[in-house]
Amino acid sequence: MKPLVRVIKHNTHPGEILKDLIIEPNNLNIEEASKLLGITKAILSDIINGKASITNIIAISISKAFGGSPIFWVRLQAVYNSRNEKEREEKEFLKLLPDEEDDFLMILKMILINLSGHGKAN
Repeated sequence: MKPLVRVIKHNTHPGEILKDLIIEPNNLNIEEASKLLGITKAILSDIINGKASITNIIAISISKAFGGSPIFWVRLQAVYNSRNEKEREEKEFLKLLPDEEDDFLMILKMILINLSGHGKAN
């Protein structure tokens, strides 16, 4: 039996979830929702557009205004941040890989020389 592989095609920002599952179904606009949450329209807009994070304090405000657990929102944000960092690290790693096979072989040879101790200065 093959192991299950979880494929995430889109790293969803918690603000998008807030908009799709809470703000829009309750027919709220940004101004109304921001008043309920006790934050500025600009901050809520940034959260909804993925430009700002849901902080612990905002998570508590969401919980008080709409129910649910603040931990849910904090965890969503942490997972989102973690995936973003992983994607950034993978892109940085790929930049380090050589473009040509000859470059790869040269780098591999240098690594092997260093591992064998021949690359050390005496």
